[in-house]
Amino acid sequence: MNIDLTDTTSGRINAALVRARRAMGSPAVGMVLTLVIVTDEGSHYDALKAASDASKEHPSRILVVVRRPGRSPRDRATARLDAEVRVGGETGTGETVLLRLHGELANHAHSVVLPLLLPDAPVVLWWPADPPEYPSKDPLGALAQRRITDAAETEDPVAALRGRAASYAPGDTDLAWTRVTLWRSVLAAALDQKQARVTRAVVEGEEYNPSSELLALWLADRLDVPVERVLSDGPGITAVRLTTDEGDICLERGDGSLAKLSVPGQPDRSVALHRRSTAELIAEELRRLDPDETYAHAVRFGLDRLVRGQVAEVEAAEAAQAEAARAPGGERQAPPQIVVHPDKERMARATAARLITAIADAQAARGRAHVALTGGRNGNALLAALAQAPGRDGVDWSRVDVWWGDERFLPDGDPDRNHTQARAALLDALPLDPSHVHPMPASDGPHGDDVDVAAGAYAAELAAAGDGGSGDGDGTDGAVPAFDVLLLGLGPDTHVASLFPGHPATEETGRAVVGVRQAPKPPPTRISLTLPALRAAREVWLLAAGEDKAEAAAAALTAGDPARTPAAGARGRARTLWILDEKAGALLPESVRS
Repeated sequence: MNIDLTDTTSGRINAALVRARRAMGSPAVGMVLTLVIVTDEGSHYDALKAASDASKEHPSRILVVVRRPGRSPRDRATARLDAEVRVGGETGTGETVLLRLHGELANHAHSVVLPLLLPDAPVVLWWPADPPEYPSKDPLGALAQRRITDAAETEDPVAALRGRAASYAPGDTDLAWTRVTLWRSVLAAALDQKQARVTRAVVEGEEYNPSSELLALWLADRLDVPVERVLSDGPGITAVRLTTDEGDICLERGDGSLAKLSVPGQPDRSVALHRRSTAELIAEELRRLDPDETYAHAVRFGLDRLVRGQVAEVEAAEAAQAEAARAPGGERQAPPQIVVHPDKERMARATAARLITAIADAQAARGRAHVALTGGRNGNALLAALAQAPGRDGVDWSRVDVWWGDERFLPDGDPDRNHTQARAALLDALPLDPSHVHPMPASDGPHGDDVDVAAGAYAAELAAAGDGGSGDGDGTDGAVPAFDVLLLGLGPDTHVASLFPGHPATEETGRAVVGVRQAPKPPPTRISLTLPALRAAREVWLLAAGEDKAEAAAAALTAGDPARTPAAGARGRARTLWILDEKAGALLPESVRS
């Protein structure tokens, strides 16, 4: 039975459900939960079909929320609710209500849904695509015991996983995780049969496949071994190899359906590992509504802790580079790691998610996080992406100190100052403690237009915050904070911060901050951290996007003289991360890429 209601209310919808149930002779007491689907007009059919199939196993009241805010000011100012009530037929023992929220009502979906929830029954929220940044804090998400997203349906699935990690709350889950249940079951059973110590693992799967990433994270978390993430042509996950003292345990699936399991000392076996439908995935999620702690541990383990490339080659290369990467002062610096994104937009979004995770990790480990920002088009694009990033609100911004690697020595508020641009792109939208935002001095500030005095003042501010914590021979005459992340943009001439090739500032070893005069790029007067100060950071991230950065990236990653190629001298103590788009990485030698 179908009942169409136009310009209606939640009360009328409830009355229509009762009438339909009486007419069908089917009471509602057999339904075990309410499943709320938040989708759009174009995708609601497929989502509803999957939910209806799943409800045959879990009789449910399905509420499909379709927001239609309207395009014109008049449409957005209206508020109307249309509904379609379906009982019996394809819905089986369940019932479905399709809700179309027009105009202003689209912003208040929770007020429509709340009266329609089954009493004393669990509530599950499912976003087939475009979930909110913080599902548990979304007004609809707050009604649910279980919140289901799907990273595979996002534009950048790997960046979405970083957002899931930053915003996780008990009750969250993701269909990308549900898709690896069969893989986890087979691997766990194989390890139960073969009691052998696993020393390494490899997960092969398509690029940007979140299920491959989650399976690798689960293995790394549970086995406490290095896990290598290797790209394949797919479909989906294609193989897992566990290295043990007695040989490799291999689970390979090349066709997306039938897999072969190889265990040392046992005959090979065929295992059914078909690619399950969305209905099957939803049905599995509805079987358990308690928090999935295993998923929580996996998604929060940290994508950056996976090994990219061949394990043995990476370890050998890092061992060789680590010795060569000693800075002039004798301190050991981390060799470069390279991440290449398809384009600058995805690079910005993925780096924003990566930065949120790094800040959260720093706060968990040390209570506070110190971040040094950069300007330029890539630095500002990152800040803009961070302003829109999933999980942004998961950071305690009151415990973040914001610094800068360099600044144009211009009057306060000048649109060319990095501080001014950062405020417009991000900082004004964050609940930062003003005392923890540390802009470099302006030319009209208390130190006047003497750039050397201004640089000395910033050095003193850094030293006060550093409290000796940068330590370990950073080579400067004053401590600087051990920045948890120091961001740097790459110039086409390989300059970083305001350290230009051949400029005396690149050879400074006694000071943490210097005034820069006669810079080859306008404005000619600047303030900059020195290379020793950059090297005091725990992590240094260098950003480059666009064809005009390709030669500079290739030169910096193959050169060794920081005086002529300053970017080559920018290294972090724990990590040096080069983040590029395809155009900026186009000229990298294959030996560097690997």
